[in-house]
Amino acid sequence: MIFLDDETLFHKTLSIEVPWSHSYADMRVGKTDRERRENFRAAAVGKIIAPRLAPRWWAFRISVTKARRSLDVDNVAKTIIDAFCTRQIARDGSSFVDLGLYPDDSFDHVRFLQVGGQRGPDATRIEIFGCISDDGGVGP
Repeated sequence: MIFLDDETLFHKTLSIEVPWSHSYADMRVGKTDRERRENFRAAAVGKIIAPRLAPRWWAFRISVTKARRSLDVDNVAKTIIDAFCTRQIARDGSSFVDLGLYPDDSFDHVRFLQVGGQRGPDATRIEIFGCISDDGGVGP
């Protein structure tokens, strides 16, 4: 089991809560994936804490609540993980270039994802951790 709160293994780089919850692939105006990634980036401005050591890889812990409509928990993470990917930031033409944490969202860079959901007022809590030790616990 991975314990992301172990500060000898992981550095919490971002912890935010936003007052919305959604999944990817909605093409309605104002709700596209690009717009959603930009909203996550805007919410993270000034809140990223640089790790003291260069992370070996990244981990996400995401908690989501949704009031009315149904939401597929397995689709929640896509826009969030892509929001902090330097390749996707460049593709989006985003002005938030300083928020890129990893070059792409492959297992080489993002190795762990924990997502949970339940009914409640629309909200998403996002925590991003950098693994700072070889003992991080995922893969070789």
